[in-house]
Amino acid sequence: MTAIRFFDAHIIDPSQSIDGIGYLDVVDGVVDAIGLGTPLKTGKFEQVIDCKLSCLSPGLVDMRVQPADPGSEHLESLATLLAAAANGGITALACLPDTRPVIDEASAIDSLCLRASRIGGSRLYAYGAATKSLAGTEMAELGLMAEAGAIGFTNSTTSIDDSLIMRRLLAYSSMLDKPFIQHCEDHALTADSEMNEGETSTRLGLLGSPSEAEVIIIDRDLHLLRRTEARYHVAHISTRAGIEAVRQAKAEGLAVTADTSPPYFLLNELAISTYNTAFKLSPPLRSEDDRQAVIEGLADGAIDAISSDHMPVDRDAKMQPFGPAQPGASGVDTLLALSLTLVHQGHISMTRIIEALSLAPASILDTTGGTLSPGGAADFILFRPDSSWIIAGANFKSDSRITPFESHPVQGIVDATYVDGAAIFLRQ
Repeated sequence: MTAIRFFDAHIIDPSQSIDGIGYLDVVDGVVDAIGLGTPLKTGKFEQVIDCKLSCLSPGLVDMRVQPADPGSEHLESLATLLAAAANGGITALACLPDTRPVIDEASAIDSLCLRASRIGGSRLYAYGAATKSLAGTEMAELGLMAEAGAIGFTNSTTSIDDSLIMRRLLAYSSMLDKPFIQHCEDHALTADSEMNEGETSTRLGLLGSPSEAEVIIIDRDLHLLRRTEARYHVAHISTRAGIEAVRQAKAEGLAVTADTSPPYFLLNELAISTYNTAFKLSPPLRSEDDRQAVIEGLADGAIDAISSDHMPVDRDAKMQPFGPAQPGASGVDTLLALSLTLVHQGHISMTRIIEALSLAPASILDTTGGTLSPGGAADFILFRPDSSWIIAGANFKSDSRITPFESHPVQGIVDATYVDGAAIFLRQ
């Protein structure tokens, strides 16, 4: 039996409404005890670790990561992705299915998860592709992928345009009790677009994508949801109208959830004024009003979770004029520090941020993590929320080093990441 005690830690666990100085006991990879104050001097521990008032919280659960492996290992290998996740305090991550080949059958899920387990480190889960080859025209074998361990279904970075196919997908997802994750974008409105539509796009001479393209898909899907009673999740939500639609759906009692990513609550479309392609993302950076709406949505719970939206991009695909440049950026290395900006700016409490980064995504996806309750897996992190550093892509553990936050000052350093009570990352 292996027993470890962590004491003098600022424990934050939203699942148990714990926020204070206390201790955590881990036995054989499972949380044995947790409490505030000074622990009783009982039991034998192989290690007794003084946390020196660092924060101890459940590990982050990143529900939106695009892997490049298999198929584009030159951008990022599975090993470096998992190393970057551990470095960023992510104990579990959910991978989108647009690898090569696409994860649209059970064997692909088996292969990816088996490879990840052999590498070790952060837990890796996989979404199943909603349609074959992500083409949006023919449903994939959802049932077989669910049996193989798919935690949900998605068409990745494209919406399902065909309403009949979408209805069937929601019906099958409901039957299998899996969430459907939708990238909400009316492609007819956004074809060939380069940024958010508005005064800034006109001034820069770039083709704009109207923000209504997001809420149009959300509104359609909510009508279908009322018929199918599925679990529906809006990925990287970015507009005030979209957030309000989700807020109203929640009030109605529909099983709707949503996540967003740091660019949408820290940046707006004015960042594109320099034509720096690191700011080209999907969905695009929105207006300042939309940015404020995202913060409001996180604060009141209309937006449940925060994800990294990690998308490795070939540097050559970024080193082009803004229009043809590929959207995407790295995110796993910086997820915690960027999210903590909302705490330091006084918008959101520390407990709410940990909930959005850990408990909420674990609950949405029914995965391990998100809690330090006794009997659960000891997946947690130690971090210093007030320690400052400057973001530099060159220092990322990930091979994907393009970020819209290059040279951005942040606060929040992960010192240790534990999965099943074993350290998968220790800062030297």
